[in-house]
Amino acid sequence: MINEEQHCRLEELSRVFLKENGKLNLSAFRTKESCWMGNIMDSLAILDQRICPLNIEGMQVLDIGTGGGFPLLPIAMCFPEVKCTGLDSTEKKIRAVENMAKELSLNNVNLICGRTEEVGNDPRFREQYDVVTARALAPLNVLLEFASPFVKPGGYIVAWKSMNTEEEMKESLLARAELSCELAGNFEYDLGESWGKRQLIFFKKRSKLNSKYPRATGIPKKSPLL
Repeated sequence: MINEEQHCRLEELSRVFLKENGKLNLSAFRTKESCWMGNIMDSLAILDQRICPLNIEGMQVLDIGTGGGFPLLPIAMCFPEVKCTGLDSTEKKIRAVENMAKELSLNNVNLICGRTEEVGNDPRFREQYDVVTARALAPLNVLLEFASPFVKPGGYIVAWKSMNTEEEMKESLLARAELSCELAGNFEYDLGESWGKRQLIFFKKRSKLNSKYPRATGIPKKSPLL
């Protein structure tokens, strides 16, 4: 899955993250083992490229709600030819990820501080990305409204989810239709021991998004598409 050089670099990421996490509450994973499994290995599930390839030079990837930088930083580290951007509304988190990227010499990482609903209407970022990732962010019907404004037609949204998504999938049917997002498949993976099974769910954006989406800040969560 990862080569020896990448493994060493990812261990350095774990060290740098734990140092930064000691200053700010970026993640509940505060030990080397929990950070490795819960943050890094979980993020790297996307390295399975049967559905959504990430090894195309110049590809643009956006991680929304990037928080402490996962999966943004592991993706950037393993795919230096990919341009990776992290978006989060909390400035202190963006600054922390910026510090980590600088310390790790990740020159393919950019960061944006702002709300997804607002940034998604900015022509500089709207429909500019090949892949949008979201990990532990929101239910699918809300997540798709957050993510779809950023994805190019023909691009992908990748959501990190537990195995219990039957209700979410049903409740996302209208959102998928409204936001031109079709289910492209899923990839199940097992982190082992107490971590258990999880999955990535892939959506492909069929066409250009209606200009009424995303709705105003706060509306997608308060009144999700059902």
